Amino acid sequence: LKAIEAAEKALEQGQRELLLAMATGTGKTRTCIGLAYRLLKTRRFRRVLFLVDRTALGQQACDNFKTVRLEDLKTFSEIFDIKELKDIKPEPETKLHFATVQGMVKRILYPDDPSETPPVDQYDCIVVDECHRGYILDRLMSEGELLWRDESDYISVYRRVIEHFDAVKIGLTATPALHTTEIFGKPVYTYPLREAVVDGWLVDHEPPMRIYTALAEDGMTWHDGDPMDFYHVGTGKIETKITQDEVKLDIESYNKYVYTENFNKVVCEEVAKHIDPSLPGKTLVFCCTDRHADLVVTLLKKAFQDQYGECDDDAVVKITGNADKPLSLIRHYKNEFNPSVAVTVDLLTTGVDVPDISNLVFIRRVRS
Repeated sequence: LKAIEAAEKALEQGQRELLLAMATGTGKTRTCIGLAYRLLKTRRFRRVLFLVDRTALGQQACDNFKTVRLEDLKTFSEIFDIKELKDIKPEPETKLHFATVQGMVKRILYPDDPSETPPVDQYDCIVVDECHRGYILDRLMSEGELLWRDESDYISVYRRVIEHFDAVKIGLTATPALHTTEIFGKPVYTYPLREAVVDGWLVDHEPPMRIYTALAEDGMTWHDGDPMDFYHVGTGKIETKITQDEVKLDIESYNKYVYTENFNKVVCEEVAKHIDPSLPGKTLVFCCTDRHADLVVTLLKKAFQDQYGECDDDAVVKITGNADKPLSLIRHYKNEFNPSVAVTVDLLTTGVDVPDISNLVFIRRVRS
């Protein structure tokens, strides 16, 4: 209620860019449903674009708009006409349209037919869910639609899409990044994690457990003249070269640039001591790359088998953009007992609701 009131007050004062910063799990999507409903009902806006950067997030938000009850116990989709991710353009009576950033980039910047480019007045309000994510789109996770050169290239394209329309922009995020405030301004309303925990809406986490390995502590060093093995992704062959100078690598490079099976084996064995996949409560493991996720799935299954005597083959599953039918895998992870452990890179970082998750494992550097 406070977030919606703050957004409406900012709109009354003529603001065209708004940012709502609310901790994960405090109901950003629910807030958005209430705000969009009020703004459309009062005819402040005639059509809203709901923009996401993951198909999974768009599908999840769309499902919420179909199930949350509003006035007279009707859902948003029963009151207003909605177009979903698969719909390329809205109808005249459409009030809410879901789209991915990638889909909009294609329609606005690279249309097959220039006459099909969306007009600037097609929407008069754009709501961007998880708007801080406009810059961490990993090449492996680009859903095959478009690839960007680097972070700045993606931000630039992301901004061009948002600024193409003559519309009010409302961003929702738990973690405003620098580029987020540059686009949407400072938050008009903030509801931080600590406040949500004190208010009883969220549960605080246990103190984190750090796993230290000798390799992580000491790093890897090759001296001048030492042989160094290079793995060629394209050919699958290993080539040995002699170093011309001292080379030192720290844990930051592991699994991204350096293939370290022993390091991952030790970590997976330690994880298996604390987590039993046959017990209630799901686990989410974050890896560096898709190749790293494949390795971790194999090593975790072996570690669980060694620790507990058995491990269902579908108990540990990779869920990344490169996996077969990732949306189906997410549904299974959310609604069924197995998979109990999901290994991901960036696909499940924010926005996907799986209430049964009780363990988070990071086998990569975390800066927050």
